[in-house]
Amino acid sequence: MMWLVGGILLVLIATFLWLAFFHRVRAMTRQAQLMNWVDIGRVSNLAGGNDILLARNERNSKIDWRTGEVWLVNPKVSEPFEDYLAVERWLTVHDAPRPEPVPKPAPPPEPEPEPEPVVEPLPLADTLPVFQQKVDDCLARAEGGQELLETKQAFEAGSEAYLEAGTQLSAAALECGMAPLMVATFHIGAFAALAEATGDDKLARATASLQAAAKQIRMMKEVPTP
Repeated sequence: MMWLVGGILLVLIATFLWLAFFHRVRAMTRQAQLMNWVDIGRVSNLAGGNDILLARNERNSKIDWRTGEVWLVNPKVSEPFEDYLAVERWLTVHDAPRPEPVPKPAPPPEPEPEPEPVVEPLPLADTLPVFQQKVDDCLARAEGGQELLETKQAFEAGSEAYLEAGTQLSAAALECGMAPLMVATFHIGAFAALAEATGDDKLARATASLQAAAKQIRMMKEVPTP
């Protein structure tokens, strides 16, 4: 009889621990807190129950209490996100300033019999190595910059896949005219979401994050500007 009671208690304790620490809703809540989202209350779910409402600056998001899906409320997005790392990538691309179209120059005036002015050469565009160095400089100037830079360099030394993903991200940003600071932000967002990962899983998740960011930047380039 005692072993039966002990078995029931063991099952109840295991269930409580799973709900408290490993359920997807709990995992998303911890991830959101790591990325400075603050729990501000609950909001009704159309299917019943209350979702978790979070805020950061002027942004609002919610976590579905049943499935753990992450939804952006402000700005409102019609599809759920896999996790808060995907939310960070979407916000970074969404908030990035789009290059303004260059106006067509006015027709030149009639030439006068004067000496031709000396034309200053235009500055050369950054090469990929120069751009990547600027990304590292931005990381170094951020809060905890030395640690961030050392983490990036360690990942690059430990994984060819991560090194290639970072190179492709910088190349995509360079093609789209995106500032090195935005690329550094992608790296910081990836590092912030790795608190629950360990070992090779950290490299795999960080690599997948950079690959997804590069894909989104290239997609943004392909969307015609209205």
